[in-house]
Amino acid sequence: MNRNKRYEEKMKQKGLKKVTLWLPVSAEIEFKQMAEFCIENPYHVPYMAKSIKTGRFAKAV
Repeated sequence: MNRNKRYEEKMKQKGLKKVTLWLPVSAEIEFKQMAEFCIENPYHVPYMAKSIKTGRFAKAV
């Protein structure tokens, strides 16, 4: 078993799933931070998104 396969098995055992997403370049950092937060806090989920143009929040559906 190679190093990458061992790493992926370790993550699966932690209850995580590998997912590929296409993101806007301008939002990459925010998505990574949200994913890290959700991994560290498994009882939290993303609920709202903030517009970078208006500053208003919108519920994520």
